[in-house]
Amino acid sequence: MRGVGWQTLSLSLGLVLAILNKVAPQACPAQCSCSGSTVDCHGLALRSVPRNIPRSTERLDLNGNNITRITKTDFAGLRHLRVLQLMENKISTIERGAFQDLKELER
Repeated sequence: MRGVGWQTLSLSLGLVLAILNKVAPQACPAQCSCSGSTVDCHGLALRSVPRNIPRSTERLDLNGNNITRITKTDFAGLRHLRVLQLMENKISTIERGAFQDLKELER
């Protein structure tokens, strides 16, 4: 009987954590500012695409940085991204598959 109580508690705790993971806002990259589904990292002298961009991001502004390389993991999982701004950087290398998850990209 005691085992059933622990199983129920474990299941309940697991469900609560799963729900919180879905509804809790994801952290904004430290150097950037976030508002709604927009992440603004414009003009921060970044040398690479920041990590931990929220998966719900629809607009990502990376203009005016010092980004030199786009890797295949930089935008992985950003399936809702519609606008990606990369002007005024120093990009010399783009890895194959770097944009493969960006099915909703408009421009």
